[in-house]
Amino acid sequence: MVGTMEKRYAELSADRQAACDKAAIALIKRDSSPGLHVKPIHPDKHYSEARINSGDRIVFRVEGETIFSVDVVKHDDISRYEKRPRKRN
Repeated sequence: MVGTMEKRYAELSADRQAACDKAAIALIKRDSSPGLHVKPIHPDKHYSEARINSGDRIVFRVEGETIFSVDVVKHDDISRYEKRPRKRN
């Protein structure tokens, strides 16, 4: 089963995939580049975002030393990740 991140990444154009790759590598290396502009997504701060370019963002979570890539979204769609996901019973 393909996850959200993989599906959205596959839908990106080649140049946007290259920019996403560069941003993901910077995240993995913990690069503090100001262009990456890593910040929590408010109000819950459950997810964080990293800037790929002026229009695209990587949504991710950090647990301990592990980074979990969740999605690639347009800047205007980042609000989908403002709230913590509900627990399933």
